[in-house]
Amino acid sequence: MGWFLPGRWGRVLAGYVALVAALMVALALPSRAADEDDFYRGKTITIIIPIGPGGAYDAYARLVSRHLGKQLPGNPVIIARNMPGGGGVIASNHLYNVAPRDGTTLAIITSSFANEQLFGNPQIRYDARQFLAIGRLLDTTSVLFFWHTSPIKTLNDLLTRPATMAISSVNEIPAYRLTAMNRYLNTQLKAIPGHPSATDGGTSTYIGLSQLFSGYLRDKTLNILMQFALQRDPHMRDVPTVIELARDPDATQIFRHLVSNDEIGRSLFTTPNVPAARLKLLRQAFQAMISDADFQAEAVQLKLPLAPRSGEEMQKVVADLFDISPAALAKVRDVSKP
Repeated sequence: MGWFLPGRWGRVLAGYVALVAALMVALALPSRAADEDDFYRGKTITIIIPIGPGGAYDAYARLVSRHLGKQLPGNPVIIARNMPGGGGVIASNHLYNVAPRDGTTLAIITSSFANEQLFGNPQIRYDARQFLAIGRLLDTTSVLFFWHTSPIKTLNDLLTRPATMAISSVNEIPAYRLTAMNRYLNTQLKAIPGHPSATDGGTSTYIGLSQLFSGYLRDKTLNILMQFALQRDPHMRDVPTVIELARDPDATQIFRHLVSNDEIGRSLFTTPNVPAARLKLLRQAFQAMISDADFQAEAVQLKLPLAPRSGEEMQKVVADLFDISPAALAKVRDVSKP
């Protein structure tokens, strides 16, 4: 049975109820914050690596696994797990569909994960916009190179002679770049899929600048002929970008989009639907790790350069990739067709 209190008594009672409710909320907030601070205590975090052992994805993931836990409340143990295949798609699918959505599974996600969705890669089972960015370690400049014994030694050789290129999968950005080069630059490049990491053998391959260890360059065992970037990397001022070689506006637009994913570089993401307070903890821990002297010293020791950006910034980078007109997207998607 309900009751109705007219006039002043009704207002007094309503005010009393509101005050009690406010006090209950105020008392609950510190408890919830404490629960989040204690969430990682005794837990194990897994960092998924989308490429096989060796190379930059592996190196950066293992570096993070040794330092991030120190910055999180409860100091959880962090392990790194390689999950190669499909040009990184297998790892991204796992992060989206299988991993628990509680902030205990992270990934140095493959830099092309958003573009793969835009291109309609039939292998993907995720919405890239739903992954949550924790922070970026490094942007990348992908390059096209040949081993010093290859007959392809100059840019003119590349533009006029047939060549084979080692890649992970035909359904990934490097393969689409090759298609666009054959179509718009008249190259004669044949993709050889099945190389799960950038350190695999082959006539040539794609790697990030961070993987160009100084010994290769010092000994001149690599011939770097082209970089996939919006602008020339300061470390390779004599190597042209693919955009510089484009001969018409359509080609320029296509190549611009095909190189844009390198802004993501080596970034740390987690699953969708992680509670906001927990995501905040992860982002704060990442920023603290980046500033930590021990972390920086090990990065220098391992020759792993850093160009960090916050999780909030990287979330916007992903969102901006989807800001493309249907007409422009159709042109870009066309180069992803077999």
